[in-house]
Amino acid sequence: MKIVVVGSGAVGTLFSSILFNHGQDVTLVEKRQEIIDAIQKNGLKILRGDKEQTLKIKITNRIEDVPSPDLIMFTVKSYDNVTAAQDCLKIIGNNTTVLTLQNGIGNYETIAEIVGKERTVVGTTTFGSTQFAPGCTRGSETGSISIGEYSGGISDRIKKLAKILEDGGFEVQMVDDVNSLIWTKLAVNVGINAIGALCRITNGQTHLVKPAGEIQKLAVEELMKVAKLEGIKLDYDHLYQHVTDVAVRTQSNKCSMLQDIENVNHTEVLAINGAIVDRGKKHGIETPVNFVLTRLVKAAELGQLE
Repeated sequence: MKIVVVGSGAVGTLFSSILFNHGQDVTLVEKRQEIIDAIQKNGLKILRGDKEQTLKIKITNRIEDVPSPDLIMFTVKSYDNVTAAQDCLKIIGNNTTVLTLQNGIGNYETIAEIVGKERTVVGTTTFGSTQFAPGCTRGSETGSISIGEYSGGISDRIKKLAKILEDGGFEVQMVDDVNSLIWTKLAVNVGINAIGALCRITNGQTHLVKPAGEIQKLAVEELMKVAKLEGIKLDYDHLYQHVTDVAVRTQSNKCSMLQDIENVNHTEVLAINGAIVDRGKKHGIETPVNFVLTRLVKAAELGQLE
């Protein structure tokens, strides 16, 4: 299968390595020249557990170099969705599927509006990854991808995509209600990312450090109020426990937002905590904890970028 991975950050490089190791024709598309130069010169370095690989994976800054792929995997940050989706129009063929596996909410709507709902599929992943240098990524040894139709149900195209991903080396779950998974992962990101970034602590510390844990719980409780008004089906009684369980399982990881702050990059806080604030306003409720977290992360981000 011909697969394009748009975005060569931690998730994009990890996923491309899995696809490459399972014999897929995979190409990374990236705008940042330092990452392109590193991978073209030294190969893509991947560490998973005690195993280290250096892979000669194709990478380009010209998306038109890979026309009519079977699959385009979106792993860019949410704030790059519009530009990346518009670029994808240059290469989308009659049988191309576009899969978003990004953090936050609103990604599907933005991408589908540009490339078409008929070819856009939404999913989530449990893989963890950290890019510790350009072209160098540390990834979890295990993980899976869940996919489904945004409108619900398991269609023929979902079954076809699952086969492509399974052939590419992924464990895949097809789900009837993918929105519940998206919001469950959003709860994890709401609870871990901003607090981890602001306090400069690992995932496991976000609930163990008492003041941070108190804020974390309040932020997730606000998400639950908004999700109920949105009609999202979640395991509300155990959702915060799920957040802390994920924090424990990934206790030594640095969340993506902390990595962005440390690397002086833009963050996805507007698509995570900021999304809770925006959806809350839509329903006429205040979400003060997520509002403050969003503004503090933006202040930290902009303070470094200026």
